[in-house]
Amino acid sequence: MSRMRSPNFPSIPLEHAIRAARTVWDNNRRSVIMREDAAKDMGYTAMSGRALSVLGALNQYGLVENVSKGQLRVTKRAEDIFHGYPEDVKLTALHEASNAPALYSDIYERFEGAIPGDNAVRSFLFQKGFTNEGVEKALRAFLETNRYVEIAGASESYRAADQSAPDSPPLEQQEEEQRPVETVITPAPGAGKSGITFFRQGPLDFSLTSNGIALTGNTNSAADLKAFIERLKVLAAVLPDTVEASDE
Repeated sequence: MSRMRSPNFPSIPLEHAIRAARTVWDNNRRSVIMREDAAKDMGYTAMSGRALSVLGALNQYGLVENVSKGQLRVTKRAEDIFHGYPEDVKLTALHEASNAPALYSDIYERFEGAIPGDNAVRSFLFQKGFTNEGVEKALRAFLETNRYVEIAGASESYRAADQSAPDSPPLEQQEEEQRPVETVITPAPGAGKSGITFFRQGPLDFSLTSNGIALTGNTNSAADLKAFIERLKVLAAVLPDTVEASDE
């Protein structure tokens, strides 16, 4: 009797897949390379079952694409996640990646974009033919992916809420936004400048500059600050651990 197998699903959540794809991109950019070399870039010594599983997950998220037999390259979608500008480009790429796996797309469609409790998703997976072990693995990867894109502001619910927001903010918010906010940016080591001071209006936000990350805004809300910290954690996941010093 053949062993029961669950339907195909990403073996790792999107956040982990992005980190893995980033190591491949750091070494090769979008050049066509052998799958074995991609596995080595991710830290595997050989094309083991685990390496194949991770590469399969990257493919399902649309972070790498097969070019020919045994060859692949990092996709434009992945590159937009790493360096997309303006921020909408990055968020769109994240949203597309989170919906790319067929299983995840089926879940979003079944529940019309509103993710219910774990038990409802678990029942849906059983109906799809998953084994007990497969259900828990798939559920964990899906829920972590969904939480990741929610924090990043790329989920269905976030984008829908953003689109339905009123055009004009309350009077108190308008008065607050009219106050200029002084922000000090500390460039990456080796950038050649101790800091840059500039003035900008608006809520808490960040953007990427040639010298590093620009942080802007002000708030008196602990909830706003906590949400902003979570967004910075998401950004840190796709930034390199080290910065090369410029030649001067």
